[in-house]
Order: sequence, then C-alpha cells, then structure tokens
Amino acid sequence: MKTSLTFALAALVTASIPMAAHHSFAAEYDAKTVVEFDAVVTKLEWTNPHAHFYVDVTDANGAVAHWNFELASPNMLNRNGFTRKSLKEGDKVHVTGSRAKDGTTTASTSRIVFPDGHVLTMTGAQQGK
Repeated sequence: MKTSLTFALAALVTASIPMAAHHSFAAEYDAKTVVEFDAVVTKLEWTNPHAHFYVDVTDANGAVAHWNFELASPNMLNRNGFTRKSLKEGDKVHVTGSRAKDGTTTASTSRIVFPDGHVLTMTGAQQGK
C-alpha cells in the first residue's frame, strides 16, 4: 500500500512539472501595449516550449536596446511554414509584438516584415502588405 501511494505521488508530481513551466499569453504580455521596431536580428533560438529571436533596436539618440521576441513552439511554426531558416542573424526586419507586463525588453511576436515585403506571422507566411 505504501509503495503504491509513493508511486502515485511521484507520478502526479512528475506529470505536473511541464504544466507548471508553461504560461498563458495574458499572464505575461499586455496586448494593449504594442511595440513596433525596425531592427536587426542578432540571434535565433529554436527551442521548446517557445522559439525566440533577439534584435538590436537603436533609438533616435543612438542607444541600443536588446529585445527578446517570443514566437510560438517550433512545431507550430513549422506547421505554419515558418522554419529555423526563415529568420537569420543579420536580417533587417520590422517587428511588431505585445510587450511583457514586467516592463522588460521582451515581447510576444505578432508579425515580422522583411525589406522585400514578405511577412511572417504566428499563423503563417504571407506576401507583402
């Protein structure tokens, strides 16, 4: 009996770890605080549960801010035609997203526009707008 109870508790704790690690958009990001930048991609992390890309944003005074933009999961991105080669270091992009509620230079990506006009969104690739 004691062994069965111990096993059941261990299974319950183990099963709950991935759920605790994930977050909801509304818990972390403010949909009303939209950020939009012309920037240069400095890094891409194709990782679970969410991919991220990083950009350097230069303001009017020449100060550079390093931003972290969260994407969907690699699996969801792949299903929508967005691959790890869709975005590369050095790419110049116009990026739009919802800023993190904690005020850091972090945002959830909604749209990436390239100089040639093609657009990447979290729902798939589109032609210029």
